Amino acid sequence: MKKSISHPQQIIALLLLTYYLTGNQIQAQDDTTHYVLSEFMVGSVKLKNGRTDSAWMDYNKLTEEMIFEKDGVMLALDSLETIDTVTIDSRIFVPHQKVFFELLVKGPVSLFIQHKCNLLAAGNPSGYGGMTETGAAKNISFLANSGRAYKLVLPSDYHVTDATQHWIRMNNKFYKANTSSQIAKVFPDKGKEIKQFIKENKLDLKKSDDMIKLIVKCNEFVH
Repeated sequence: MKKSISHPQQIIALLLLTYYLTGNQIQAQDDTTHYVLSEFMVGSVKLKNGRTDSAWMDYNKLTEEMIFEKDGVMLALDSLETIDTVTIDSRIFVPHQKVFFELLVKGPVSLFIQHKCNLLAAGNPSGYGGMTETGAAKNISFLANSGRAYKLVLPSDYHVTDATQHWIRMNNKFYKANTSSQIAKVFPDKGKEIKQFIKENKLDLKKSDDMIKLIVKCNEFVH
């Protein structure tokens, strides 16, 4: 006889099944690149009017633009308000304001990752051995205007550092989800339970795989 599954268990199973079937597993990323994928791949752009277009695509974490190749030229998708989703290698990206978020968990409480990075370059040092915000902005602008920001590899004197952020969406509203406190604010009555779950499972909220486990758990709170 098959063992019956409780309602919360059904929710967890459904969310995990959706996650794995849609191919949204987090792939290892090269820390030296400023793109999400290691190479451009064929992706599809679904517009809100139902039209779908395909192109070789990748997401640029430095400029936070969806880049596609056309006749050997790198271009960025515009008119994001007309785009429903972009799918590359079974990974789903949705437009949010002027950037794209990647969908990691789809449910009443959905999890997204905002792929982004900071730029470090020789010169323009700050007082703490880093780079001033003005200097970094100028370097990004210089690289973008010269077209080098859209190549897969930056010049050797430029380096990137990870600045990824996580977001959750509930009731069509986005909330920052990078710390246990930020997540607990979304579920004020479950703050203690959330922090206990993080502690018991030794979750590192900087890791997307651990964030997925936590948000699957949070979906139990809305039923």
